[in-house]
Amino acid sequence: MFGISRITWIKSAVAMAASVVVSVSIVLLLVPLLGGHPDGPGFWMSVLCPMVIGGPASLWQFHQKDVILRQRDELARMHVELEDMHGELRRLHEDLRFKARRDALTGGLNREALFAALGQLGPAHRGPAALLVADADHFKRINDAFGHLVGDEALRRIASSIAHATTGPDVWGRIGGEEFVIFLQPADVTRARAVADALRQAVADVDLVVDGCPVPISVSIGVASIIDGFDPVDVFRRADEYLYQAKAAGRDRIVFDGRELDPLAA
Repeated sequence: MFGISRITWIKSAVAMAASVVVSVSIVLLLVPLLGGHPDGPGFWMSVLCPMVIGGPASLWQFHQKDVILRQRDELARMHVELEDMHGELRRLHEDLRFKARRDALTGGLNREALFAALGQLGPAHRGPAALLVADADHFKRINDAFGHLVGDEALRRIASSIAHATTGPDVWGRIGGEEFVIFLQPADVTRARAVADALRQAVADVDLVVDGCPVPISVSIGVASIIDGFDPVDVFRRADEYLYQAKAAGRDRIVFDGRELDPLAA
């Protein structure tokens, strides 16, 4: 009634009844002590005054308190919802930032993120490292013969081989088309050669079959060695030059610092 809850009405009624009891008790006990007599009108005044004055006042007070409590609870609920929304926005922001750095097809870094990472690592790098540029051989033939969906799957298989050949500190990504860049750190000549050869062999061993026809997949790899600080553009230019030497030499092979490597013994 009047937007006042049932509990508030009950509380007000209890408070009013308690006020009446106190008022009547005062009249019945205090007036005789003062030499008076609690006559009829005085008695009824002690009953009616708390009801007329205290009843509405207590009802209003309890109602206001109830409104304040409801508003406080509503604010607390809204605060929790806002915190949840902020948390969800943070998660979405992190997800978007992650996706903005990743190549959607292969899961590696995209070109911008990869070169940004190399730009941060280059000036302060210390120790031996290596930059590999790997490119799928005759990739256009795969797309023409089997379709672009099969070509996409071939790229995913190459990316999977790179992910298995690298470790946590290494950085890799797809920089466009069928070309991948892998930065190995730390990596002396032995490790760089071993990773390059393992990658080349893993790609050659990919078992991709479409309608009973095997899809030939291989990569050529150019490797540029690094000692201490480096310029990513300069190192990439060297590794890319070695890649084209590997292509010109017949593909499915590795050129390391300008010298073609024989496959390592299995």
